[in-house]
Amino acid sequence: MNLLGEINLKKFWDITLGVLIILYVMAINIMSGVIVAFSLPIMILGIIFILYHLVKNKIKESQFLSKGLKVVKIFLCIGLICFLGIEVVIISYPKHNEKKDDYILVLGAGLRDKTIPTEILRGRLDAAIECLKENNSSYLVLSGGQGDDEDLPESHAMSKYLQEKGVDKDRIILEEESRDTNQNFKYSEKKIKEHSHKSLDKVNVKIVTTDFHAFRSSILAKKNGYISFDNYSSPTVWYLIPITYTREAFAIVKSVVFDK
Repeated sequence: MNLLGEINLKKFWDITLGVLIILYVMAINIMSGVIVAFSLPIMILGIIFILYHLVKNKIKESQFLSKGLKVVKIFLCIGLICFLGIEVVIISYPKHNEKKDDYILVLGAGLRDKTIPTEILRGRLDAAIECLKENNSSYLVLSGGQGDDEDLPESHAMSKYLQEKGVDKDRIILEEESRDTNQNFKYSEKKIKEHSHKSLDKVNVKIVTTDFHAFRSSILAKKNGYISFDNYSSPTVWYLIPITYTREAFAIVKSVVFDK
């Protein structure tokens, strides 16, 4: 790259990054066939980069705005360090345990076209099938209620998918009230207790989710009284890795502070 190209790249890095972010969000929503969670905040971030490019010269010309921008940059640096620290924990958290358990709890992840499991959810269901092959005496607890844009509870769509793959209906337990991960655990606890006739500390539960979600799932499992549990995670679809891992860092903060 020549000197002129390097100068132009430095001059237009913000608008370039903003456009790339917006194009990325548009692309993953088209490829997924559904509005991917956290798309709007990421889209807004791209717009902010573009707007910053348009006003940054005016900010530099104002002493007050210039000082304010320096303060903002300091807080952004602190936030970025915290964000990266959380990401390290998410990535390094153990995600595969193949020991035998009494129940395999599969966490919902949305439907596309109102009735079909999303690609992320299909990954979790395929992982559950793998677990069931090794834990053929286990029961599957499918956790997921009906969203505003869905024609049926997620757990029903999950059950249909699994039965089409050859899973015995008698091994499936449906939890159809939950609307988020915390409720997945809260309402599934009742189903497990009713089915096993045991307290939660007397049963072993395998949590099946996606790799980016394993750490937060463990946090919420403990908050909801799960004691003997382990994780088995499916891999994230490659093009969703940036947005899912970014969203998860913020979701962990929310779960630690607000979920009970």
